[in-house]
Amino acid sequence: MQDLQLQVRPGTAASSKGQERVLKILKSARNLMITSGYHKLTLRKVAADAGISVGNLSYYYSNKQDLMRDLFDTVIENYLLEFDNIRQNTGDSAEDQFIAIVNFIIDDMRTQETTNFFPELWALSNHDDYAAERMNELYIKARIVLNELIAVLNPALSGEERQQVALFISASMEGLTPFVGHQKPWAQQRPKIANIAAFSFLHLVLNIRSEEINQPTFSAHAD
Repeated sequence: MQDLQLQVRPGTAASSKGQERVLKILKSARNLMITSGYHKLTLRKVAADAGISVGNLSYYYSNKQDLMRDLFDTVIENYLLEFDNIRQNTGDSAEDQFIAIVNFIIDDMRTQETTNFFPELWALSNHDDYAAERMNELYIKARIVLNELIAVLNPALSGEERQQVALFISASMEGLTPFVGHQKPWAQQRPKIANIAAFSFLHLVLNIRSEEINQPTFSAHAD
């Protein structure tokens, strides 16, 4: 997970000093969520970690949900910026961009922050409607880049079919975290796993047809 960068935030953090303070608060909240988990994260602990008073923190965030909403939004916006940079630096080839995005997402799992942050959110979403809504919003945004590239690579697919393929690819990559993430059993094999993923996902996107997606039960011998 890359270091957080804050986009311009209106209201209480409009000044440069306010922006710096909010960024410090968000970094503390992220670190505490990673090390202690969501349920042990409190505004008091965030304030202490950020080196400010609870009153000062409450000036920016009056409750935990507002803080978490801003944290999740900031995390995903940073990823979207990274995706844009990757596409711009990779060139005009949609295939190369697609492979670069897959490699980036899987390589990002090597960090302790990514390995811990997202599974914590997944587990929380099983028991917390608010977290489930935030997670869904986060991953919808994260799949935008995949949807855009799939549209170029396989324009015969409908919009809904592209979304389904993007969802499958995103879920498949995220599912690798317990196996190739930070200090996980297959961590040393991460580059090879990334190659397998890039090859198989690109082959899928280029070759899958609408009828293969929409048939009641997939058959290798279907017309």
